[in-house]
Amino acid sequence: MKDDYNNRGCLVGSCSLNCWAKCKISQRSIKLLKEINNLKTELDAFKEKTVALPRRIVKEIPTPSIVVGKIIKLNLKKVRGYLADDNVSMVGIWGMGGVGKTTLLTEINNSLLGGDINMGFKYVISLVVSKEPQFEKLQKEISERLGLPSGSKKSDIFEFLKNMDFLILLDDMWKAVDLPDTLGIPLPHHQSQSWEDRGQKYKHKVIFTTREDDVCACMKANKQIKVEFLDGEEAWHLFKQHANEEIINSNAGIKKLAMKVMEKCSGLPLALKVIGRAMSNKKKLEEWRDMLKSLVKLDVKTITGIEESLFNILKLSYDNLADDTLQQCFLCCAQWPEDSFIPTLDLIEYWIGIGLIDDFRNIGEAFDKGYDLIGNLNAACLVELHYRSGRDYVKLHDVILNMALWIVSECGKKKNKWITCTNDGDDLSQSMEWEAEIRVLVNLRYLDISYTRISKFGKGRRIKDGLSILSRLPKLQVLDLSGNNCLEAYDLSLLMGRVKAIGMHVTSVETLGLFKHLPTWNITMQELRHMPILHFCDLSNKHGGEGLMQLTIQDCNFKELLINGSGVSLKHINLSGLAKLKQITWPAETLPIKCFPRTLTIQECSAMVELIDPTDQMQQASSGLPTFPSLQSLSLSLMAKLVSFSTCPLDFPVLSELWLEDCPKLKKLPFKSSIVNNKFKDVYVDKKCWEGLELDKTIRSYLIKFLQTFGWVHG
Repeated sequence: MKDDYNNRGCLVGSCSLNCWAKCKISQRSIKLLKEINNLKTELDAFKEKTVALPRRIVKEIPTPSIVVGKIIKLNLKKVRGYLADDNVSMVGIWGMGGVGKTTLLTEINNSLLGGDINMGFKYVISLVVSKEPQFEKLQKEISERLGLPSGSKKSDIFEFLKNMDFLILLDDMWKAVDLPDTLGIPLPHHQSQSWEDRGQKYKHKVIFTTREDDVCACMKANKQIKVEFLDGEEAWHLFKQHANEEIINSNAGIKKLAMKVMEKCSGLPLALKVIGRAMSNKKKLEEWRDMLKSLVKLDVKTITGIEESLFNILKLSYDNLADDTLQQCFLCCAQWPEDSFIPTLDLIEYWIGIGLIDDFRNIGEAFDKGYDLIGNLNAACLVELHYRSGRDYVKLHDVILNMALWIVSECGKKKNKWITCTNDGDDLSQSMEWEAEIRVLVNLRYLDISYTRISKFGKGRRIKDGLSILSRLPKLQVLDLSGNNCLEAYDLSLLMGRVKAIGMHVTSVETLGLFKHLPTWNITMQELRHMPILHFCDLSNKHGGEGLMQLTIQDCNFKELLINGSGVSLKHINLSGLAKLKQITWPAETLPIKCFPRTLTIQECSAMVELIDPTDQMQQASSGLPTFPSLQSLSLSLMAKLVSFSTCPLDFPVLSELWLEDCPKLKKLPFKSSIVNNKFKDVYVDKKCWEGLELDKTIRSYLIKFLQTFGWVHG
């Protein structure tokens, strides 16, 4: 174009022709510029889709420590053969609930961990579909795993995946699903009529589990695997893994009865697991004989497909729970939808609210009791424990959940005995007639209106004007106003000595000053000024034991946080936007196990150079105690001046999640070599930070196994 422009006078003689030549060049330049801009737009879109791709092709699914049996191993070998076969693209795994389908799918997923054994897939994505699928939620999960922008639609998923090698694992499908229409997943090649023969073929494979072989047919699975019941030898092995083998072998009579109990579980893994665990503490011959007598009437194989046959077996474990309170606590779990990850804190709060946890001096005692109850339910194999993103969760196997609902309906005699409903705060503020006067709720124990727009307790009364009404509720023990309208100091004084726990949102120093006289357990502080040091010992009343459990501090002017007071039992600390914060300190006499949390999140604290003061480190080292004995999740982000976490190595015995983002000067992590013994779930680090970290070679090579990074793609 430049040459044409310079030569325009040589090519044409007249002025009019010269103008015409310039016009043509101009038109060409406009067209070319448009093409360039289009290419740049496409490049930006491509970058947006690719730079955020997670490093790990396969995300590990945690599994119990129980040894996988030979049937699972044989089926796993069969499936891997199908994955290597270009003629097999859709595999259906089917069988009765509790027979081990999910276990097999988990083993398939985890068998693909590692670059050399992923069989060439660029993406392996595992999803739980459930009886009532939430397709929008599933689409969001797929988008996140692909690194697509938030808000991506199924059409975006389709366009991204159609030219990729992928494996989709779909668990617990109750009916056939149109993959492109509902989830944006391109059909496997043998089913696609639109573009399978155009150009390069990609590996598009789907494996799903279902209870019905009809679903396999409707999904046009070209290979099916039925997960069978376990044979005698393997069933006996699985039963002993969950029962107490030492007790079984201690007495010939017990061993004989144990084998008969195992036989009555009919080779169903879930029944073997639950009944085995129920008998793990039974040391008397009579106890084993009683369990066998209960099982003799039941035979799951004779009426396979009817859930009640299995429920009757599993109910024996429920009947075996220590007391009625524990049974009721278990049944409460059924009020959450299928496949829900129930936040442990929410579940315990619910138990407190309905009076199942009642006799406690402070909220710390109540939660200790709650965790003990959850531990007992887990020991009975009635709930599963999960940990993700710094929080504990409880989950029920779908068969166990259905069994709980069956028990609630008086073993199927009364349908829909429970009606459950969840509202967010906006709905609640509109639907509840707070003008029906709250003071008539004389049995109210737990009032949680946190993060809602409710502003009235009685007709014409705002929250702070209605506290006199609250003071007349004789059984009220917990009041949670976190994230809600803050109260004035005078209003708070009315609650002193009347409740056992208060959640608060604080925006004034005057209000904060009253906390040493109140049983606060969940505090959010925001925009507090003119207060250079925050003493943790002033945040909750210490009479009667531990108090504060969750603390969030946002956009405050604190220069120092002093963690003192043995009564502090913090589990979660979140610090954000503390521009003047320079250090977090604690006295030498303070035991770290009593003051350091399970999750620690610090972001936008631009003045911090080092997280732990060197003097404190020396004091801690001399005590011989680990600094962070309970820390499971650590997140540091937007820390412009942070140079190091600590100048000396520290112990993090249970750390499993690490998040580092936009900490440009951070060079060292205070990990001892023992960190390689930790079972990490996720390590998120941005590219610049990862490349700048000075890590021991062994530690670096270990962490990279769990690494997911921002702004770059690994080869």
